[in-house]
Amino acid sequence: MSKIEFAKSYSGRDLETIFFRPIMTGPDAEALGIRMMYNMPVPTTLHFWKRSGDILQKYGSAGWNGSNATERYQKTIQLSKVKAEIGYSAEDYFTRVYELITNRADVNLDDLSGTELEEAETALFKEAIAESIRLTMWLGDTSRSDQYSTFDGFLKRFVADIADGETGLCSKVYTSPAEAESLLKEVWESASNQLKNAKSQGNLVYLVTSDIYALYEDALNNAQLESAFLAKQNGRERLLYRGIPVIDLQLDAFQPVDLPRSFVLLTDRRNLAMAVNTNDFPGTEVRMWYNPDQMENRQRAIFMAGCDYLLPEMISMAIGEAPATYTRTAVTSTGGAVSVAVTGNLGMITKVTAIGLNASDAAAGTEVTLAKSGSTFSGTIAGTAITKVRFTVHYAGGKTVATVK
Repeated sequence: MSKIEFAKSYSGRDLETIFFRPIMTGPDAEALGIRMMYNMPVPTTLHFWKRSGDILQKYGSAGWNGSNATERYQKTIQLSKVKAEIGYSAEDYFTRVYELITNRADVNLDDLSGTELEEAETALFKEAIAESIRLTMWLGDTSRSDQYSTFDGFLKRFVADIADGETGLCSKVYTSPAEAESLLKEVWESASNQLKNAKSQGNLVYLVTSDIYALYEDALNNAQLESAFLAKQNGRERLLYRGIPVIDLQLDAFQPVDLPRSFVLLTDRRNLAMAVNTNDFPGTEVRMWYNPDQMENRQRAIFMAGCDYLLPEMISMAIGEAPATYTRTAVTSTGGAVSVAVTGNLGMITKVTAIGLNASDAAAGTEVTLAKSGSTFSGTIAGTAITKVRFTVHYAGGKTVATVK
């Protein structure tokens, strides 16, 4: 036997209990640091209940005073139709599935049951779907034509809202993440009182990119303590700052040019939600089958998914500057052509300016706005006694980062 020809499909209750609910609940889902919502009524609404003030009522001559309605915030999560499909050559699929089975000590290749085979196939597909959902909920962009384009992710929504004037979302644009602990502290200090006060409820979380996570772990390892020495050898199960979990989002697999590649995000995990629905969309199913014409095994799932955040005041965020290459083409003392090629965070950049400087770092001409073409900003500067050029990248929200070349 060198191929698996048994067809299997999940629908109705099996689709929920066997396939999707294990993905959307449990320790693995909680480790993502956000709220997971599965099969909530459509339209799916994200709620955040405001902490009540004084709810005690006085008893007067006319009896008890009436109560006020509880204040809450809510936002509808837009769900998109999603199809996940993957194909394997028959030989590769056979090898991968049977490896999952025979690696177990209690199973022999000669006495495999249909249930064990089904569980191995299902586990293989669930892993692929869970990873695609995880990356899309952060990096998704429906205007993109390549990967992770089925629904808009958190980063696209943050960038769009910052560009629309929601300045509270971005507290800082940093040029280097070397001082990761300082960034965590600054994000905490820039947080709203509402976000800080929610710490006692135990739902605050730092969501960071891998560079920040690694630098913060290095800083902890460098502490001159026996506990730090032991942790450096044995590793750490998780990182905390001020008792708040620090979670590595692991987004390095795909780095789109329009979104931030490095950031620190402090929020209440109830403020960010990922919703998946398999109940209210006709045709929702999971199928696994063998195609003899192509000699391949295919796996397909159809469902609805979407994500969103609720309150910008429950978010404090610092974003790394756009990775860029600065070029001066034959710039003389009287000027010349300059350009900036950006490879990340393009969606937050409002403009790029350049100006010539003299030997004393004083302005040696007039600052010009570079013209944008794709991800490149270019133009010509002019002046007298120019020895260097200062490029200034202007970000939504009023933040700027200057680089002298």
